[in-house]
Amino acid sequence: MDIKSIINKYSCTFLDTSLENEFQSSEWERNRKKFLIKILVAISIAILGFFIALNVHNQNLQKTTYSNYNKWGAYWIMLIHTINASIYTLLIFANEIQKKKYGNNIFAITVALIILAVNVKSFTGTDLEYIPGNMIAYFWPAYPLTLSVLIIIIFETIKFHHLLTIYLISFIPALLLFIIKGDAPKFEALFFIIIPSFYLLFYVYQNQIKSRYAFYFENLTSKGLKKYFGETLTEKLINDEGQLDGKTEWVTISFTDLANYSTIIEKMSPKIAVEFLNEYYSTIHNVIKKHNGMILNYIGDSVMVIYGAPKKQKHNEVSAVEASLEIREKVKLLNEKWEENQLSRYWKNLGIKEIICRTGVHCGNLIVGNIGSDDLMQYSAIGDVVNIASRLESVNKKFGTNIAISEEVYTTLTQELIEKTKLEGEINLKGRSKTTNVYSL
Repeated sequence: MDIKSIINKYSCTFLDTSLENEFQSSEWERNRKKFLIKILVAISIAILGFFIALNVHNQNLQKTTYSNYNKWGAYWIMLIHTINASIYTLLIFANEIQKKKYGNNIFAITVALIILAVNVKSFTGTDLEYIPGNMIAYFWPAYPLTLSVLIIIIFETIKFHHLLTIYLISFIPALLLFIIKGDAPKFEALFFIIIPSFYLLFYVYQNQIKSRYAFYFENLTSKGLKKYFGETLTEKLINDEGQLDGKTEWVTISFTDLANYSTIIEKMSPKIAVEFLNEYYSTIHNVIKKHNGMILNYIGDSVMVIYGAPKKQKHNEVSAVEASLEIREKVKLLNEKWEENQLSRYWKNLGIKEIICRTGVHCGNLIVGNIGSDDLMQYSAIGDVVNIASRLESVNKKFGTNIAISEEVYTTLTQELIEKTKLEGEINLKGRSKTTNVYSL
């Protein structure tokens, strides 16, 4: 898909409202402090502008050339400064949602109004009201350019068609002041004011498009990574620039698989088998995520999960056991659902009463991190703990259980979980001279 087709070329916004909202939220998080600084500066300028306008007004009251039209113009500017200062103060004390939703638009409208008011007043008033006496020769050419730069800096993040409206309302009167009151030749106005100003505007247009391009691809990449690696590992990969060096960590490993898996899917069409497995995996994934585990591998019907890495987790053994218990309950609910939609016929007609998953849990020191070649790496765990957890999963068949844990895990459990356990017996593990106690839940 061509990304140009998903961006409005006039407003420089995503056509997808939800994607645009995500972008705006991202921009708000990035520019929150900058927005607060802008508001504080705007309050200061509004207060200063009020007193400057008041001082100029008081001085002009002594002049016979000071018309009622200009008096009301001064009152109007002072009123706008007062309103703006009040609105900006309210924005500071507004909640985060209101600031995010209305802040930039309110700020844009109020600043545009004051600039328009000053331009109109400058156009209809006397030159000396707004020009320092020793800068007359330089003020008018500098004014439109300065105004262009200020508008672009202040409003660079708002929708482009709104920025363009504010820009034209502010820039055109300022340009007319330069040409008419500054008595500037049209040629100089074109090359020294108009072209540079519109180049700045075009630069902002391009920048808004590019920032959305970057966001779109970062968002797409991030979502893709999360689908394959999960949120925790994705965040670690991005923060550590892909470098997750292998190191020894105390973690808990669990293996969960489906009993009679081959028989269950044997008579299913590929489409139904995939839908069935995706629903099952989605259910247990949500439980694993809830308990801060991370899926390392899908091996056929078996799911290998690590607790305690890459994000350190206190009492990761308890989390693994609690997740195993909750998975068992969720699978019971799935059985009820499959009974209702009659998907269960695929295994009931083969003599299998219900879907049962079996889990083995073990803990200990493992080497965890990115393991592989220079060109292809995978976040994985290596060590005897993995083998024992896998063996505990399969030993459920021997004891007629569905959650088997090692003695190492058993010793870490809370009293509430201890009361749910039962010593099933002993098994011999490869590489160990003594037998290992196995507990079930």
